[in-house]
Amino acid sequence: MARTFRGFIGLFALFILVGCTGLTADPLTPPVATAVSSPTDPALETAVSPTAPSTDLPPTNTAPPAVLPTETAVPPQPDLSIEEKDVFLYPVPNVYAGDRVTFQVLAHVPDTVDPRSVTVHVLVNYQDVAEGTLSGRNLGGDAVGLFEWAWDTTGEVGDQLVHIILDRYDTITEGDENRDNNQVALTVPVLDPQTLPPNERNATWVSAETACCNVYVVSGTAAYRDLPELLVTVETAVEKAALSIEEELGRKIDIYLIDRVIGQGGYAGNAIVVSYLDRQYASRAFAEVLTHEAVHIIDRQFAPERITFLAEGLAVWGTGGHYKIEDLDQRSAALVALDQYVPLQQLIDNFYPIQHEIGYLESAGFINYLIKTYGWPQFKQFYADVTAEDAPIMSQAVDVNLQQYFGVTLAQAEANWLTYLAGLPEDRNQIIDLQTTVRYFNVMRRYQRFYDPTAYFLTAWLPYPGALQSEGNPADLTRHPQDEINVTLEVMLLASDTALRAGDYNRANVLLDSVTRVLDNDGVFIDPLAASYLNLVRTLAAQGYEAQSVTLEGDRAIVQVTGVNTAVLSNLNLVLSGQNWILSN
Repeated sequence: MARTFRGFIGLFALFILVGCTGLTADPLTPPVATAVSSPTDPALETAVSPTAPSTDLPPTNTAPPAVLPTETAVPPQPDLSIEEKDVFLYPVPNVYAGDRVTFQVLAHVPDTVDPRSVTVHVLVNYQDVAEGTLSGRNLGGDAVGLFEWAWDTTGEVGDQLVHIILDRYDTITEGDENRDNNQVALTVPVLDPQTLPPNERNATWVSAETACCNVYVVSGTAAYRDLPELLVTVETAVEKAALSIEEELGRKIDIYLIDRVIGQGGYAGNAIVVSYLDRQYASRAFAEVLTHEAVHIIDRQFAPERITFLAEGLAVWGTGGHYKIEDLDQRSAALVALDQYVPLQQLIDNFYPIQHEIGYLESAGFINYLIKTYGWPQFKQFYADVTAEDAPIMSQAVDVNLQQYFGVTLAQAEANWLTYLAGLPEDRNQIIDLQTTVRYFNVMRRYQRFYDPTAYFLTAWLPYPGALQSEGNPADLTRHPQDEINVTLEVMLLASDTALRAGDYNRANVLLDSVTRVLDNDGVFIDPLAASYLNLVRTLAAQGYEAQSVTLEGDRAIVQVTGVNTAVLSNLNLVLSGQNWILSN
């Protein structure tokens, strides 16, 4: 859910890249442009005629499918190299003349090569616009180079040729035996800004102040529309965060509410960035995300060097749950019952690559146990004192401080906690809820990797919003892919989250099954339920509406929509007549 700036490189973007070719010429000589074509989204034809989804869902409260395993990382390439898919340009999914473009480069760097020694040059139409080095590795293990707002596209309407070159002057020998794969060429279409929707063309930052915070939104967005109500939510969330960790707020917090999904919905550094949009497909947990990120800001007042495992666990604990208020003891016991428990040493030393919900919940459960056992004042001292400097690896740092503050080793504390969890009465509903929750987020992230890749948390660009406000584009925080496949799968994911929150686990899993079939078939809607959602989205689009949420009940649909160039929400009812959805209000 939350993301601190330490260890991060970035936030959202989407491929606008168009074709590539390996360049073998001398990198100082402009390479010959090769004709390239723009990739298209996977076919969206409906393999079966869209029909009304079956209302014969399985009975509620039965066990859903097993938790999906965490995806296995792809082994790194043995040679320094870069591919078209490794380059992201922001804003996404399209660049309009006048945008200042950010380049994010994820390169294949052998373990024998220090990423910071690899130079990166960015050329537009054979002219250098940015240079530097890879700056380290992101949470996914990729070596990353980030060049923020490097290309001013003012007046450059039309196709532009972009080259990304690694190790331009061939200074790396060991680990870069093949120079031919060190470069990519991309044809980037820069669009006429007059074709932008009026609300985006005139977008500007708007600010409001509360007792705790300075809140920033972009005009024309859902957050701008709902700003008066959101200010109350902000105050409540920050007050809850401060009370939970018994720490007075030392300064006003800058909070940016953005019209775009980023990873789990937010991140925090010196400021907070939280997604707020109508089609929030990554779980509608706005208040919980705000509280979580506020804990991250406030706890630095007494623990500026706290480690990731403890920081994320405390933020979940201080919120009272991850995406909703929940019993952390029962949630932890459910992890064990589902055989999804991760040994604490492994989790502490390798936190972010562990399946997200499992890692965050387990860390919060362990912290909850320590606080219940030893009390908040003693835990707070322990929390503030654990740093990466205490031992060669994080788990050893935790172990050393557990012994100092509580007289137990990490292994003993873990064994005591697991014994405590084993003594709790089994809550079957918690087990099913957690199982479905983990599956929902696994499917959601798979959707991101296919169709909204710059929102994916392990590789996302997380810009510092203050710099973005002065140097970048509002579109960096608002523009996002909105093709019909995005709209359709996102309203289905949102419907699954709604069913999950209502305890209708079978409906949630039926929807996840349907989304999964679309992803398994390269975007082809062969599943009748998905086809019905697609047909509905198309019907609404043809009448000038964008679907934000959809509830299907047999041959009836209840939808929330926005009109063209507006954030005003409307409620519509539709009825299926034959194979066509007809407005009934």
